[in-house]
Amino acid sequence: MSINDKEKKKLQRAILIIACEVARICKKNDIPYFINGGTQIGAVRHNGFIPWDDDFDIGFKRKDYEKFIKACDKDLNKDKFFLQTPETEEYYAFDFAKLQLKGTEIIEDFSKNVKIQDGIFVDLFPHDNIPDCKLKRKLFLFKNHLMKNILWVKCGYGEKKHKSKLSYKMVKFVSKFFSIKQIKQSRSKLLDKYNNTKTTQCIISDYPNDLIMNSWLDDLQLFRFEEVEFYGIKQYDAYLKSLYGDYMSLPPESERIVHSNYKIDFGLYDGLLEDMLYGNNI
Repeated sequence: MSINDKEKKKLQRAILIIACEVARICKKNDIPYFINGGTQIGAVRHNGFIPWDDDFDIGFKRKDYEKFIKACDKDLNKDKFFLQTPETEEYYAFDFAKLQLKGTEIIEDFSKNVKIQDGIFVDLFPHDNIPDCKLKRKLFLFKNHLMKNILWVKCGYGEKKHKSKLSYKMVKFVSKFFSIKQIKQSRSKLLDKYNNTKTTQCIISDYPNDLIMNSWLDDLQLFRFEEVEFYGIKQYDAYLKSLYGDYMSLPPESERIVHSNYKIDFGLYDGLLEDMLYGNNI
């Protein structure tokens, strides 16, 4: 279902609470991170959230992502947040982590029947190197695509319209020959294959169509985002143009849509988030 503007603003405030926890842990442990995708557009074009947007993306180089996951063992406020990874929940099928706000719920159509925790979240994306050789790259991306889809289907992801397709049913049949653990381990091994090799580009493995220059991730700067600051890519113009083209122009109103359809419950944070909309405090 869609939400009204007031609910969307409350969701954005909840997401900002989570993002600040990520930044706090990274600062304490000297871990580089960067906002990416639409979140970087928001910082550059709006000094905060894109008004109609409903998510927040943070990226890491793979080695820094692993450092962050380990740092959460000792530094994450576990009374308030839950770190969701492929290791914490068997049926969580993505290769990136989500930091969730405990006591809240946001259920997306794509994953509503999957047996995982569904708190309001911030996405934490590791970036993995891809080979410069075109043939090796095609093989790498094909294997990633195949294992990604087998894992999604095996874990029960997909809307009703997806599950009725013949291709979905075929992948579901193939998935019967592998355990979830086997697929996750094989995919993890594949994605780490080139991370100790100097390559030109990297990807987010669950969204591999966007090729990112590794050099962009070596030069970061602070960007204002609402009333706080987060690190982003200093060469944001080249980065955003490569992904979106003319990113400074607003899309037509018909294309100003939310991330996905979902059901949301702010739980005990409902009243607090309403206060934040007026008090402007985190």
